[in-house]
Amino acid sequence: MSPKSVIQLGIPMGMLALWLTSCTSTSPSDATPSDEELCASTDVGPPLLRRLTNLELENTIGDIFPAIKTAWRGVKLGVDPVSHAGFANDASVLQVNQQTAQEILDTAEDVATLATTSPALETILPCAKTTPNRDCAASFVSTQGRRLFRRTVTEAEKGTYLALYDSVLAKSNFATGLKWMLVAMIQSPHAVYRSEVGSQEGDTRKLSQHELATELAYNYSGTTPSVQLLDRADRGELSSPDVLQAEAKTLLASPRGQDVVRQLFRYWFRYERAATVTRPDVANYFTVRTSLVEETKRFIDQVVLTDKGGLKSLLTADFTFVDPTLATHYGYGSASSGFVRTQRPPQWGVGLLSQGSILAANAQAQGSSPTQRGLLLYEKLLCKRRPDPPPNIPALPTTMPGMTTTRERYEKQHVQSGCVFCHKQFDPIGFAFEHFDEVGRYRSTEKGLPIDDSARIVNASDELLMTATGQADLSSQLASREDVRACAADMMATYSYGISEGLPSCLVRKVRPDLGSNEASLTDYLLQLTTSAHFTRRR
Repeated sequence: MSPKSVIQLGIPMGMLALWLTSCTSTSPSDATPSDEELCASTDVGPPLLRRLTNLELENTIGDIFPAIKTAWRGVKLGVDPVSHAGFANDASVLQVNQQTAQEILDTAEDVATLATTSPALETILPCAKTTPNRDCAASFVSTQGRRLFRRTVTEAEKGTYLALYDSVLAKSNFATGLKWMLVAMIQSPHAVYRSEVGSQEGDTRKLSQHELATELAYNYSGTTPSVQLLDRADRGELSSPDVLQAEAKTLLASPRGQDVVRQLFRYWFRYERAATVTRPDVANYFTVRTSLVEETKRFIDQVVLTDKGGLKSLLTADFTFVDPTLATHYGYGSASSGFVRTQRPPQWGVGLLSQGSILAANAQAQGSSPTQRGLLLYEKLLCKRRPDPPPNIPALPTTMPGMTTTRERYEKQHVQSGCVFCHKQFDPIGFAFEHFDEVGRYRSTEKGLPIDDSARIVNASDELLMTATGQADLSSQLASREDVRACAADMMATYSYGISEGLPSCLVRKVRPDLGSNEASLTDYLLQLTTSAHFTRRR
C-alpha cells in the first residue's frame, strides 16, 4: 500500500498549506487599518493559526511519546524563518509550504515508526500487548490525540482516523494500522498549528479554555499542555487573570519554562552567532568562541532567572562568568577549572552589551564594527527598523591613507560613499564600543593611537537625543530611558505573542508600565502578559 494514499485523508498537504495561509493572511483588496488606528480602537490582535516552531514540535512529540526519545533524532524540518524583529515564531512568516509539508510528513513517519514498534508501543499503549484490537486503537486516538490536538478529539475525528486504521488493518496488521493513523494525526493542522481563533462574544472573539491552555503551555514552557492543564481546561478553570498568571508562573519556573526565557534572549540578541564567525587574526578564537557563548548564557541565567533582575541589571551588572579559556583570552579572572563568577575590571564595561559574544558577533572579521554594534542597539533596544540600503553600494576599503583608527575610517567613508544619511542613525551609537576589538577584548589604544569612544543618539531628523562616553556610560543611560524600556517590553511581547508588525506596542500598552521601573523583573513582566486583553481575546 502506498503511504501517500493512506495519509492524505482527502486534503493534500499542498492544498492544506494554501488553506492555512489564507486563514492567517489578508487579501490585498481588503481595507487594512493603520497601526495607529488599531492602537486607537483595540487592545487585541487578530485571530491566528500559529504554526509550531521546530523546537515546539520537537518538544511536543518528545513529551507525548517519551518512550521513543532515546532512539528519535528529532524533527526533520528546515531552519525556521525569522521575522524582521529577529524571532523565529512569528505567525506571519512561519507558514507551511510544499517543502515544509514534506518535512512534516517525513517527521511523522519517523515518529510513527518508532512509536508503534516494540517495546515502545507496549509502553505507550499497554493494551497493544494484551488486546490489540479496534477498541485499543480507539483509546490510542483519544489519549494521544488529546495531547497532539490540545483538546478532546471529537467523535467525527475519531471515526475518520479509525476508518483509516481499518483500511490499513485489512491489508496488514495492528501495529501498521496504528502507524499510519498516527502519521495522519501528526500531520493534522490541529497538531501542526496552535489555534488562537476563539468564538464571537460581543465585539471581540473569546479564546476557548483549550486555546488558553495551549497559549499558556507554549508561551511559558514551549511544549504541549500537560494532561493536568488540559483537565483544568475541561473543567473551565482557566478564566480569571489570577489563575492564568499563577499557571504561567508555575510553567515558567519549570526547566522547560526557563528554556523559553533563554530562547527569547538567544533570538533577541543573537549572541550565539559568535560561535559561527571566524576571526583570522585571533589564533585561538576557534577554542574561545564556545566559552564566549557559555559566558553570556550563564550571565543571563544569573541576572534574569536567578536574581529576577530587571532591565537595569541586565544592562549594567558589573560581573560576568569566566573559565580558564576566557581568563587567558581576556586577561582577567581565575585560571581554575570551570566557570566562576568574576567582577569585571572597570574599563571592561558593564552588563549584557559588554559580553564578549555580543561584541564578537557584531564585528568585522578583522576589526570592530561601529555599524553592526550600533545597529544592534538601534534595532534591539530602540526598536527602530533599519532602512533598506540603496542598490549597487560599492565595497568600502578596509584601510585609508593617513586614517588609521576605525572611527576615523568609518566617519570618512560613509560621508564619501553617500551613506551618511542612514548611518548617522546607528554608527554614532556604535562608537561607544570602540575600546573593544573584534573578539570582545578591551584595548586602550588602536594601532598606538588614542580611541575616541564618545557616542550620540539622534533621530531621523538629526535631533540629538543623548550623548555618552564609552560602553558603560551608554548602557547606564540606556537603562534609564523610557523608550528603551518600552522597546524591551515590546520585544518580549513580540516573542510571546508571535506577532511582529506594529501591533505588540498596542497590545501591551496597558501592561507595559509594569516594566516602567528600572528594577522591575523581566520574568515578572512576561507573566504580566497573561493579564493583557490580547491573551484571552482576539479582534
